Amino acid sequence: MTTTLQTHTSKLDADLQEIATDVVRRAMQRGATAAECVVREGDEFSTVVRLGQVETLKESGSRAIGVRVFFGQRAASTYSSDFSAVGIERMLKSALELAKITSEDPHAGIPEAGKFGSLSGDLHLYHEDVYSLPGPERIDYARRAEKAALDADPRIKNSEGGSFDAATGRKVLANSHGFVGEYRRSYCSVAAVPIAQDANGGMQRD
Repeated sequence: MTTTLQTHTSKLDADLQEIATDVVRRAMQRGATAAECVVREGDEFSTVVRLGQVETLKESGSRAIGVRVFFGQRAASTYSSDFSAVGIERMLKSALELAKITSEDPHAGIPEAGKFGSLSGDLHLYHEDVYSLPGPERIDYARRAEKAALDADPRIKNSEGGSFDAATGRKVLANSHGFVGEYRRSYCSVAAVPIAQDANGGMQRD
């Protein structure tokens, strides 16, 4: 997917775009014939409530960076979660060294600048309110989902839990043909996995 570059004013947004374009620039300075860099960041929340009690609760944030470099039709990719200067240099150096010794791929390459497209307007992939609920309310959604399933039919005897999951993410892509773009995404879900048992002892979950 290629998107038009969105305008953001926060320092973090600018930093991620600058990191991606700088990695591409450095790869080209070291002899690569083409290069692209992707930077991702995001937050995730997940909870499972089983029989009314919180069984798991996870919340994390992550950032990752990857680079793909080309020497003609030889290519290599490396990734890292280390955004320090040393970590990014190690990632880039590894990609450059690997690309020189890989087999040639006649189909390797990145799109020519004239083939870039764009998508205008709001793609509705990102919504701020995904992360607006406080933790206790997220857990309550999972608890209510499980209870609704358990109350739906007397044959439902057990549960593998109710869950609430939410995540936000952002991806920045830059390449040596002049493209710099990004998009944001978010999602949330509520689910329950009840277990039913019939009079003969047969069980089913879904």
